[in-house]
Amino acid sequence: MRSRLEGSAPGSANARTFIETARRQQLVDAAVATVNELGYHRASLAEIAKRARIAKSAVVYYFSAKEALLLELVETVFAALDEQVVAAVDGVSEPAARLQAYADAYLAHVDVHRQAVAAAVEIAVSHRTAEGTPLYLVADDADTALLRSILRAGMDEGTFRSMPIEVATGLTESVLDHAITLVQRHPGADLGELRAQVVPYLLRALRAQDD
Repeated sequence: MRSRLEGSAPGSANARTFIETARRQQLVDAAVATVNELGYHRASLAEIAKRARIAKSAVVYYFSAKEALLLELVETVFAALDEQVVAAVDGVSEPAARLQAYADAYLAHVDVHRQAVAAAVEIAVSHRTAEGTPLYLVADDADTALLRSILRAGMDEGTFRSMPIEVATGLTESVLDHAITLVQRHPGADLGELRAQVVPYLLRALRAQDD
């Protein structure tokens, strides 16, 4: 889900100027608005350019095709989410506390950046790779490495009940991703009650005492 199309940018990220970086972010922001308004399939470069208030030719300079821009949107959005949860658990050692920090940061990020997250998920569900695989099904262990490590540590020390790590990871992700479903369904949804209940729910569901 984090990959981008080859040739999507006229140079590496490290070589970009401040102006180029700002312009690319402007286009990503315009793409977010376009996807949320029109959907993945109708979000053309022309529509994105219109919302960015620039010429379509300027968009093509930075992104050779619609797919390149939309995949950068996905990469940018989920990289920001990753950074948020990594920073939240940094320095926290006990597994239950790490899970709480992870979940709190995840839900807070979705709440604050709901439009960008909703657009990224729309793209991930709608876009297919060259092999025909939906983008949201393209993943590897690196995508869930942090969460898996938290859950595994909790099982190893007896805080969390023992179960296949794939099951524990999938169930936890499903609970957290309900926030994304809510903001896709109702963009202005109040996530306060969900944020208040998710962590206690997860900790009760995972605790070893229920074995």
